Order: sequence, then structure tokens, then C-alpha cells
Amino acid sequence: MKHDYDAFWESSWNEEDPGELNGYLEGYYQLKSREIEIFKEHDIAKVCDAACGFGAYSLAFASNGFSVHSFDISETAVKLTANALGKYGIDASNVRVASILATGYADSSFDGVIAHAVLDHLTAEDARKALAELFRITRSGGLIWLSFDIPEEDDLTEAHVTLDDGTLLYTCEDRNGMLFRPYDPERIDELLKDYTIIHRAKKGEREYAVILEK
Repeated sequence: MKHDYDAFWESSWNEEDPGELNGYLEGYYQLKSREIEIFKEHDIAKVCDAACGFGAYSLAFASNGFSVHSFDISETAVKLTANALGKYGIDASNVRVASILATGYADSSFDGVIAHAVLDHLTAEDARKALAELFRITRSGGLIWLSFDIPEEDDLTEAHVTLDDGTLLYTCEDRNGMLFRPYDPERIDELLKDYTIIHRAKKGEREYAVILEK
């Protein structure tokens, strides 16, 4: 099944309040996290924020001294990210529209890649394709930081249909058309079985984080 990610995410980001999103940015400016420390320890300098959303992690890495390129499938998200960076006086010229399934970047373009809460909004097949694409654009020895949202009760009880691969396709009004594939540690290990994991962590009650080395 081919899913129209573009239509859903463009509609979704268009419904967000830019002012409210800007209010969240302060917490990401010069963000301190073990994952960012690991990127620094591995001499990661040039980073790609894949499916950047409203630019929180683009800001986090740029404000920590990394050179950041960002993309999202949604034109509105790209504008939000550019505005987020501009709000803090950071160059936003390297933000563009692209799909995580075919980014358009050359092989080995980046030292590191971030994909925050992205793969769990793809079908199982597309998650594998996206992972391969992220590795393609990362240099040998580079790092890929992935995060997966830990499902909350309403994630599982909101009206949906379950696709053959176990991915949920929501049919309720506020999430209509959104995909969510719940990941637990076992499902993450299955997805990443062919990759080298150098770091994993449960971050609070809402997120699993994993860093892979190419």
C-alpha cells in the first residue's frame, strides 16, 4: 500500500499555531542531551535533520555548534523550521522540501543524521526504505540518531484500522490519515537487526532513543 504522506503532513502542519510552536523552541536552544554529547565525541560536524517538523532539533544542533541541513516533506514544516532558525539568528538556507524515502542528497553527504519520531509514522516497509536512505547519505563512521514515541493509551484507542504489517491508520477526525506504528524494544531490535547500535536509552515515558554507527 502506497501512503500519501505529503497530503497528511502538509495538512497537519497547516493546522498548527506557529506562535505556540515558537513557544516550545526555547527548550531546544543549546539543548543538552547525552545523544548530542555522543555526536560531539564522534567528531560529528555536519548533520541532517530528517523530517524536521517545526525545527526543534535543527535548532538544538545548530545552537550547539553543528552545521545543520534540514528537510521535510511538508512545505509548511520547511517554512516553520526556517522561521525557527531565523528567530535565533541562525542561517536557514539549508532547509528544503524532500521525502525521507528519496532525499536527493548525494551519498555520504553528512557526518550524522537525526530522525526524531519519524520512522514510527511510516509503514514497516517504508521505515526500512527510509533507514536505508538515511544510511546512504551518512558517511562511513557517521552516526544516525533515531527516536521512537512510546505509545500512550489514546494512541491505541483512537479510531483506526490496522494494516497488514501492524501499522495503525487513524480514521478519527483529529488524526485522520496519520500512520503510527507502535515500537517497543523488541520491534526496534527487529527493525535495526542489520545495523550497529552504539547507544540506546528510554527517555522518560514518551521516547526510545537509539544511535547507530555506519
